[in-house]
Amino acid sequence: MTRTAIIGVSGFGNVHYRDLMNCRDKGLLEISAATIINQDEEKEKCEKLRSLGCKIYTDYKQMLNDFKGKLDICFIPTGIHLHKPMTIAALEAGINVFVEKPLAATIQDVIEMKKAQKGSGKFAAVGYQTMYTPEVARIKKALCSGELGKIRTVKCYALWPRAEAYYNRNNWAGHLKVKNDWVLDSPYNNALAHYLNLICFLAGKEFAKSAELKSIQAELYRANRIESADTACMRIITKDETPLYFMVTHVSEKNVGPIMHIACEKGHVDWMPNKTTISISGKTEEIVNQNNEGLRKCVMDAVIKKVSDKNAFVCDLDIAGTQTLAANGAHESSEIHQIDEKLIYVAELKDAYTQSVSKQHIVRGISEIVKESYDKEKLFSELGVPWAVKGNIFPLENYSRFPSR
Repeated sequence: MTRTAIIGVSGFGNVHYRDLMNCRDKGLLEISAATIINQDEEKEKCEKLRSLGCKIYTDYKQMLNDFKGKLDICFIPTGIHLHKPMTIAALEAGINVFVEKPLAATIQDVIEMKKAQKGSGKFAAVGYQTMYTPEVARIKKALCSGELGKIRTVKCYALWPRAEAYYNRNNWAGHLKVKNDWVLDSPYNNALAHYLNLICFLAGKEFAKSAELKSIQAELYRANRIESADTACMRIITKDETPLYFMVTHVSEKNVGPIMHIACEKGHVDWMPNKTTISISGKTEEIVNQNNEGLRKCVMDAVIKKVSDKNAFVCDLDIAGTQTLAANGAHESSEIHQIDEKLIYVAELKDAYTQSVSKQHIVRGISEIVKESYDKEKLFSELGVPWAVKGNIFPLENYSRFPSR
């Protein structure tokens, strides 16, 4: 029986909590311990966990100390700035880790986490959920086998509107830092980090590896009253000179995507939330993508399997660390530019993430700009967008500390 613990059951932690309860009901695992700092707000979950024999803590360090070497997996669905210390503490306690995405805020955090993992002899898997699906495995195999020929371009865009409720849901949303800790919360380092990670992974030459990144040129913008960016476009160049394009925003009225296209010598791949299409030499293969409960089942099956099978695939620290490298490079390439207030209007809308109605900042024409940027494979400034500011080309090879200046 796989023995598990969890740190946090609120926010996205509720998804992890449901995953654990579903697997527990199927006899796949037991929930031995949980750290819940807001027990007054989570009385029902605490009562349920205690009824299962789970020990509840308010201090994760005490929990890990008490269960040192006695757990198989510790689930860590906490804030970005907490991923590094909690992951390292669990690994040092002799416990495998499943940590929510993104892996960390900075590349130096990733380096420390890799060092701790190596010293522990345990694994650390990251919650980029699309990575665990059969459709992504099929795409990667088609690319690595040579069926599609050399990759020419990988690109992705998404219009994911987020309202003020999204940024008010915790103490780090929309922030660059929490006290002295980097967070770099943004579409590309949180809500849509899945897909930045995915395009880097699919561009990798080996099945279980992401591409090696050479450079990045980014443009970062904000319309909301936040520290970080809510809109971005970027061009990443891999070491084998493959361009990767990523265009995303939280300030559109439309909700679209993510949409991904991989152009190759012998065909192409189109990925959408519900369907993957692989076209090779005129022949087309369609795959229904995993979503909702099916998606979470893929994640849990893979992580549980990894406990007993060291060769089982998970999104590891090397793969997920590539997304961190790209996110850090984006901030090195570009300052965050405030979009002119004259271009922004505010509407009362239901936030797709929090499901509550609140004010949302919307930039006029942003949906069309992002789509054109994707279609033409050009950054906003290269399209002649009047308010766009060109970013610098920033080298990513041998990059080991954010910020570099």
